[in-house]
Amino acid sequence: MLGFLKERRRNQIKARPFPNEWRKIIKNNVAFFARLSAEDQAELLGHLQVFLSEKNFEGVEVEITDEVRVTIAAQACLLLLHRKTDYFPRLLTILVYPSTYLADEQRPITTEIWEEGKHARLGETARQMGSMVLAWDAVTSGAADPSDGKNVVLHEFAHQLDYENLAADGTPALATRKQQLSWQQVMRTEFASLRAADQTGIPTLLDTYGATNAAEFFAVSVEAFFERPLMLRARHPRLYAQLQEYFQQDAVEFSAERARGD
Repeated sequence: MLGFLKERRRNQIKARPFPNEWRKIIKNNVAFFARLSAEDQAELLGHLQVFLSEKNFEGVEVEITDEVRVTIAAQACLLLLHRKTDYFPRLLTILVYPSTYLADEQRPITTEIWEEGKHARLGETARQMGSMVLAWDAVTSGAADPSDGKNVVLHEFAHQLDYENLAADGTPALATRKQQLSWQQVMRTEFASLRAADQTGIPTLLDTYGATNAAEFFAVSVEAFFERPLMLRARHPRLYAQLQEYFQQDAVEFSAERARGD
């Protein structure tokens, strides 16, 4: 009964007229939107309305305006197209900083030695606290260039998808056992390949931050899928196919890579 009421409320929100001011923000700030089909644009706008009705935003030396909320939400909702979704259910609050911020972190120096201290961050998401942190300048630069391979919003919201099955293991909720086995086989192979390339200094398409662990590998793979799909499909076809099946999207269809001349 609760699920039915929630779905009915969300459908009512989607049926509301979409604010013209929000549409202008998306047009000005979010470059990939114009490349989507009309159907996908309409679906994304509906998801955006639900997302903004359910998530809380807080600013640290940043005023939380409609521009901030809509620019973040439009990018996050790209991950929801074509799939049944519960709108990142473990996320309650998005905290926005103006720029790079410092956070306590442990980083491996060797297998046995870890460095602890403050490190610069553009974003992070906490599985247990229901919160996410984003740097506003990174949000806007990621939205403005949809093919540079870097998008902090896609990265952090990929972590939220990972958390939906209550684990931070680089495997989001998958419908069947067959899908799970295929995912594990491909992702383990691709993750091992990236770690080997990182250790030997071989240039990679995927950000080598993904060699940190399986969760980060999934997040950087999602960035590459949406931002560099042509190159990802050419260099890592099995990885591309897994992400295409999961997201029910072919990101090549709205890729801006050709305009880069890469």
